[in-house]
Amino acid sequence: MNAQGFSDKDPIFLIMDASPIVMLSAIQRLDWLMEPCGTIWMTDMVMEEVTRDPDSGRDPRSRWLAYTRSWIAANKFRIRRVETDTYRTYQLALDGWRAQGSDPERKPNSRDLGEASIIQTLKSFRGKVQPRQTIIVLMDESDGRDALKGMRRINLDVFGTRAFVEALFAHFGIAEAEHAWQAILKVITADESKDDDDPFIVRRAI
Repeated sequence: MNAQGFSDKDPIFLIMDASPIVMLSAIQRLDWLMEPCGTIWMTDMVMEEVTRDPDSGRDPRSRWLAYTRSWIAANKFRIRRVETDTYRTYQLALDGWRAQGSDPERKPNSRDLGEASIIQTLKSFRGKVQPRQTIIVLMDESDGRDALKGMRRINLDVFGTRAFVEALFAHFGIAEAEHAWQAILKVITADESKDDDDPFIVRRAI
């Protein structure tokens, strides 16, 4: 991948936040995730968050959940699942909850656990990437982005969903992406703060 705006060093495209999946599902454009590299890496906890049954009928995800699940199933050979201890711990808690009667009030909370596995996930990548290889991270969650800024032994290019779709239009020539952010805002509530979504880079300390 050589398009300006993304690294050209055989990058790894990693999704560690459910928000980009939810937003692109809302406008049925998950295929755009394959544009930078052709393959994406996704943490198991994020996959759990975006495919689980909604906790209530008021959850807006219920409107496009079937699309999200179908897309992930159809692209299973192009999605690399990243296993984390966070997910295993959550599954144990969920198994215990089911064994005790599945009381809705006591259900383990999976919200934001995708971000909870950030540092653990990136540490696991250190032995898999070359010294100059870059990981492109797609993440909106502000605490997660702050955590990424503190990494010192890995190369990262970090984009939020808004910056990502802007890059698809500007550097990949996807005309429909020009107004994608406005389309997303018509469907779901999203943080419109531009500063929080600005791309940033982290480079391996020598």
